[in-house]
Amino acid sequence: MKDRSLLGNDGVIDGGEVRKEKAGASLELDGLGGHVLIAEKSLFNFTNAITASLWVKAAELRRNTVLFGVPHTNETWTTPMFGMYAVEGRIVYGIWGTRDTAKVLVETAEPLQLETWTLLTGTYDGAAVRLYVNGTLSAEKPRTGPIARNGQPLIVGKGLGYSKPSLKGRVGELRLYSRALTAEEVKTLFDETKSSYDLSGPTAAKPKHNDGTVIVESPGTGSAAGKPWRKYPTRLLELLDGYRPSGDSVKLNRYGGRLDRPKEEATGFFYVKKLGDRQWLIDPEGCRYFNIAINAVREPKTVNKNFGSAEKWAEATTALLRENFFNGLGNWSSTRMQQVKSPLVWVLRTNFMFEFAKKKGLTEPASGTVGFKNRCMPVFYPDFEEFCDQFAQSLTATADDPTLLGIMTDNEIQCPVNLLDRYLSLDAGDPGRKAAAAWLAAHKSSADIGKATLRDRYEFIAFAFERYYRIVTKAIRKYDRNHLYLGSRINYHQGEFDNPWFWKMLAPFHDVVSVNYYAFWGPQAAQFADWAKWGGRPILITEWYAKAMDVPELANTHGAGWLVRTQEDRARYYQHFALNALELKNIVGWQFFKYLDDPKESVALDNAGGANKGMFDIHGRPHKPLLDRARAVNREAYPLIECFDERNRR
Repeated sequence: MKDRSLLGNDGVIDGGEVRKEKAGASLELDGLGGHVLIAEKSLFNFTNAITASLWVKAAELRRNTVLFGVPHTNETWTTPMFGMYAVEGRIVYGIWGTRDTAKVLVETAEPLQLETWTLLTGTYDGAAVRLYVNGTLSAEKPRTGPIARNGQPLIVGKGLGYSKPSLKGRVGELRLYSRALTAEEVKTLFDETKSSYDLSGPTAAKPKHNDGTVIVESPGTGSAAGKPWRKYPTRLLELLDGYRPSGDSVKLNRYGGRLDRPKEEATGFFYVKKLGDRQWLIDPEGCRYFNIAINAVREPKTVNKNFGSAEKWAEATTALLRENFFNGLGNWSSTRMQQVKSPLVWVLRTNFMFEFAKKKGLTEPASGTVGFKNRCMPVFYPDFEEFCDQFAQSLTATADDPTLLGIMTDNEIQCPVNLLDRYLSLDAGDPGRKAAAAWLAAHKSSADIGKATLRDRYEFIAFAFERYYRIVTKAIRKYDRNHLYLGSRINYHQGEFDNPWFWKMLAPFHDVVSVNYYAFWGPQAAQFADWAKWGGRPILITEWYAKAMDVPELANTHGAGWLVRTQEDRARYYQHFALNALELKNIVGWQFFKYLDDPKESVALDNAGGANKGMFDIHGRPHKPLLDRARAVNREAYPLIECFDERNRR
């Protein structure tokens, strides 16, 4: 990449392909670490003013995808010294100040249109920061003080290290000025450079329907402090174009499978089958089954006072869930729920890796899971396989239970992008270090981590997890051949969700892949299409939720779910999420997180101070707006699937 300013700050391209444009060229990056590094041979004079302008055609924008910037020395921090990145599809222009000056962030009013050339321009004149899209002002904030410098290079297409997603798409001309262009000059810059690019964008398919939406606002996850409340278009059942509810007429069997459609082979246990182009769970009687469940259905602390006894609570709760068209129980649910007269379908989780690591003294605290030393699961220890074989013997107790959907193992196993680096930093005698060094030497003909790319790191993740899944599924299937293997509830956006080698690896071992699905406003069609292409296995969404601020005694500062204002907003999010899930043909169910709110006395890492995560409050009383809207869409699950499939065939 040539520096046209004559200062000699040429860029070094590492990955990517040069593409011809209408005039000149662009660089196409694959989202796997390709970038341009610009080391300052002559210092940029960005002290009190700057303009940074980039032509970009993004194919995908994951959370915190870096477009360009001088990164902070802490590679996990998103705000650069100056630069741009993406949040929820919107472009953020950020500037760090010196110690006495706060950072500033401005973001575009609307998400960036994908697969379309766009000129993004950020300016700072000592009084305000402004962000322009195609020459038009989109956002501004007042700000004074200098721009901080830290000696890091300017990078296009990725951040420092591997803690944030890199850009998938094309970049064109990057311009930097040591002054703030005026609004007129920014408009002129757009007009003078746009002829180099095809601005037409993708041809939009004619909509097959005209569904309405409402707006729900959210600042994202965790606490709302200091975050902008963004607007999210949200689908509702009553706004579906032309849909007429008919769920009450659907005949169901005791599992919740559909009786009024042709049956498949009845095996006495659940299995998966692709019918046409849609993945299905088939229940023990051979009926099509879509799993609609709630996680952690456990006795409230006030169970005796409010229900009379734990046994009465279990019967009453099972009946209430059925009345609201839930047909399953998710992870962490009470075994008492399996002892009722007519139990719901349930899942079994057994912790092979967690128990092995505890036995070895290799665990540490972590949010939502069991942490490992240096975040490296001890999967390469030679006695792990023998441990799993012995540990799996307990599965014989439930091997003949027809209401058991399947088996999960562990939960959200730690999977940092730099897993390879972490294994290589273990003690010299550690089996994980030896395995990683051997893999790298064989893979790259060198054990030098400095030569490893992001692609190498992604392939190593698949290598490490292949050993885990191969060993645990072998043990499970030795003692229980009847039930589905549902996986380990994956949750990492980088290294798992975006890793084609990981998904290809999953396929031979999984009947269904369980995914804890956070930070997306409903299932994203393009992402699930990638998963279908890479691995081809059906997906069970095993955690998702929104929490509302209208339960004042709960802090709501922790947890991975979306934060919204009211229970009605939570209810709307439930319907939006459910409708998106029912439309996607490789999703076979969802399990809402969770049954009860976290109480205000909670002190764990992911629920301190309490959180409104539950469909019910801490006493087992429903949050009525949420439960009502859940019931409405749950009841329509099977007719909606047929409606969406028919729409998409037209």
